[in-house]
Parts: sequence; C-alpha cells; structure tokens
Amino acid sequence: MLITELAEYKGDTWELELDGAKKYFVNGGVVGRFALKKGGELSENELCEMIDADTLRKAKKRALYLLGERAYCAGELRKKLEKSYGSEIAESAVEYVSELGYIDDGDYAEKYAEYLITSKRYGLSRVRREMLLKGIPREIVENTLSKFTEKELDEELLYVIRRKYSEKLGDFDGRRRTTAALVRRGYDIGSIKRCIETIINEKLDEEFEEE
Repeated sequence: MLITELAEYKGDTWELELDGAKKYFVNGGVVGRFALKKGGELSENELCEMIDADTLRKAKKRALYLLGERAYCAGELRKKLEKSYGSEIAESAVEYVSELGYIDDGDYAEKYAEYLITSKRYGLSRVRREMLLKGIPREIVENTLSKFTEKELDEELLYVIRRKYSEKLGDFDGRRRTTAALVRRGYDIGSIKRCIETIINEKLDEEFEEE
C-alpha cells in the first residue's frame, strides 16, 4: 500500500493516508518507529503491527490515567481496558504498569478487605465475593482474609447488631429476621448466633444490675 499522505494532525497525532483513500490517525512515536514517509510503501502486516503499536500506546496511557484517579488491582484494570482495546492489548498494558510498580495486588487486597470489613461491615463470604468480582486472584483473597481473627470479625458484627438490630432480639421472629439480614451481609450462622447471644446476655446483665 502506498502512503499518499502523511502530515501532522493535532498535537502529537499524525494523519496517515494509504492509496489515496484509507485514513489512519497515529502517534508521532509510531511514525518514527516505523519510519513512515509520504511516498513510502506499507505492507498489510506492517499496517497491522503499526495499528497494534498505536493501540498499545493508547492503552498504556489510559492505564496510567486510571491509576492516577484511584488504585486498581490487575484484574479490575484488565477488565476496564479490555472494553476498549481487546484482551491482548489490555494484558500488555497491565504488565507495563505492573513493571513500573503501579499495581500491587497483595497491598490492594489488604486495603480493600479492610474497607469492606470495617467500613461496609460485610461478613467474610460477602467480602470474598466482592474481592473476587474485582478480579483479585483467589489465592491472594484467601491469604488476605486469613489474617483477620475471629475476635476482629466479631467486633464488627457486634457493632452492626447493636446499631441496627438490638431492639429486635426480644422474640424468636425478631431474631430470625435479624439472622437472615446478617446472612445476606455475608456473616456465617455460627458467628451470628454467638454475637446475638453475647448481646442478649449483656441486656440481661443490665436488667439485673438495674434491679
């Protein structure tokens, strides 16, 4: 294919015309890398390589922009980029920013788990599901969650019960509805029963002291 036109378009973008018909807009760095010039020839393979190189450049730039807005794990960033650039380009862009040190799945997992447990106050099963949906590898998820002790998790669960359900524990139906709500938040039955019992005993102690 004959390069019939090659000129600066806007900023560092160049307009490339092939055979007097097909137009492409590529970065100046790509123009230099492929030694493009008006009147030169470009094969189909070279065109594909050129387009891939320019797309990868855009994907890398987008990845850096997204990471400048907030933290991402590798899986989440990859899914985000795949929508615009395809799986192979997205994977290469993620590898690029990872090598630069902008992505650390382990650190991200710890901070995200802490947020879900102490701010959203989800139970472990809900936390695990949310982390996996983010694209964090299962091994990292399980390793991260194993660091939280039963005491720490119970403290968060007790806070939720005291704040939202304390007045509903006086009868069986209230305890049943409370248990169902907490299961939906990701807490396991054993922890729920243990914490409800703790709060009921606290109430009994308070009533006894008042008497």
